[in-house]
Amino acid sequence: MPAAPSPVTANSARSNGTALLPATRFFVRRIPLVAGQDPVAQVELALESIGPFTPGQLYYGFCPSQDGTQALVFASYRRNFSAAETASWAEAQAVLPDFAVWLGQGSKTPSGVWLHEHPESLTILAWDGKSELPAGVLARETTAESRDKVRSDLIGEVRRRFDTGLSEPKTLSGDTVAGVPAKEGLPLTAGERSTLLAPAQLRAIDVRDKVELAGQLTRQKRDRLIWLAFASAVAGLAACVAVEIGLQVSNLLAGRKRGALDANAPAVRQIEQANQLAIRMDNLAGQSLRPFEMLSVLNSVRPATLEFSRVQTASNNPRQMEIEAQTSNPADPPEYQRLLAGNPGIEKVELRDLRLTGGKTAFLIVATFKPGIGNPGGAR
Repeated sequence: MPAAPSPVTANSARSNGTALLPATRFFVRRIPLVAGQDPVAQVELALESIGPFTPGQLYYGFCPSQDGTQALVFASYRRNFSAAETASWAEAQAVLPDFAVWLGQGSKTPSGVWLHEHPESLTILAWDGKSELPAGVLARETTAESRDKVRSDLIGEVRRRFDTGLSEPKTLSGDTVAGVPAKEGLPLTAGERSTLLAPAQLRAIDVRDKVELAGQLTRQKRDRLIWLAFASAVAGLAACVAVEIGLQVSNLLAGRKRGALDANAPAVRQIEQANQLAIRMDNLAGQSLRPFEMLSVLNSVRPATLEFSRVQTASNNPRQMEIEAQTSNPADPPEYQRLLAGNPGIEKVELRDLRLTGGKTAFLIVATFKPGIGNPGGAR
């Protein structure tokens, strides 16, 4: 395990809610995994076999390979961090080692050595060309006076421990910076190199206590649900207010229209009454009683043996006349009905109450005349 550390350096400062810890605080190993099995359980078992501390005494994380057959594991003894330092992690979006920016390689990286220089430390990543994960990560604190010696020692150690070839180290520079977390992940940048850690990958790399981290994720989900419920309630309330305002405006406009209608109601009633009176007068003009004209039509086709007993107009229809008649010839009633029905001035003829009385046939004829009977140009 690394020796007791110095206070957190500048490159471990919080960046947009993400705490970036110096690589000098961690030991790093690449371990094999059984694909399809729980990677967390395999990582914890590997940690117990690597060092003297149990996972419960460590702050650790891991980055699995894309095929699930390897993982880069990094851990630090919990006492390497003060209570003040860990207290600031509670509200952080993520707590990561600063070399996490190089763990998002999309494909296998060629063999070689990458050297990341920082004013207070040096970090070396060793690549063996067999994975998108580095074969190892070594970091040392430096000063201006010891930088050259520490660099030489680190390069020599890497070449002894890892199969990286004999090429010159690729020098990297710049502080590691975390961008604003988004739905698709967390962007990390170091110098000209940048990567995007997906949410699931980010949770695995996060080094905080796993129980506390799970509780924080639960609280975040709960807070998110509460916020969504609150936002939905506010949106619903706003919609209700908008509907209520709309109803009030509609009622106001409707009230104004009702007021205008009420104000015009007497004039409307006068117009309706005048219109009804005009219609009634027109009806009366076209349907006035013309009993002499109608009687003339009835007499014009009356058989000689047929006598009228009573003639009157109907009370509910001025164009209708009822005739009670009798005859000594039983053939007269239907013949009379036929003759009347053939008259162009008559609309309809009905034969009713046909009966024998004192040797004569009595009956009732109801004749409905067409409009305009007796008018100039009307039916005759």
